[in-house]
Amino acid sequence: MFGFAKITEKGALGRVLLISKEAYAAACGKKPEANVPVLLDMLSKVLSHCGDENEPITALLEPLKLELKTKHKAFYKKTKKYFKRGCFVPEYDYDRALGFIPLMLFGNDRICEKLASGEADKARSMCDAMKSCPGYILDEFGALSPEQFYDLVFGFYPKLYDEEFMEPMKHLFK
Repeated sequence: MFGFAKITEKGALGRVLLISKEAYAAACGKKPEANVPVLLDMLSKVLSHCGDENEPITALLEPLKLELKTKHKAFYKKTKKYFKRGCFVPEYDYDRALGFIPLMLFGNDRICEKLASGEADKARSMCDAMKSCPGYILDEFGALSPEQFYDLVFGFYPKLYDEEFMEPMKHLFK
């Protein structure tokens, strides 16, 4: 794997969430540093294995690292620190985090749909909102209630574009 002490599923998920945060931030710009649909698909593939005992995400970190290293060199340079031994993952509630993985998968799918339909501005707005989600899952927004976080982060999109984005996931913030 990484040649050092075994990483826990909690630690692996924390690393993938930190990488996801970087991916959304990189995708917000006018000229994304990576192929955004491919990058989000890679991350969704890993996230979809959260809680899977047969293929845990700890087993998917090395393939993710290699894929980033070969297909997304510029992005890998920004995120290689998350694959290193000394990577600091904030303390967070793993069970709570598992409940928000569908949010990440849904958001990634919606972003890719917008990119496929040529709606890059909408996809960038979605990425701008989604870049706060990993931080929320890692308990970085303790001062906000779940409802406040949802309204602050996802409330602007329907107002800007007169269409829904994360409304089907709003129940997660109750």
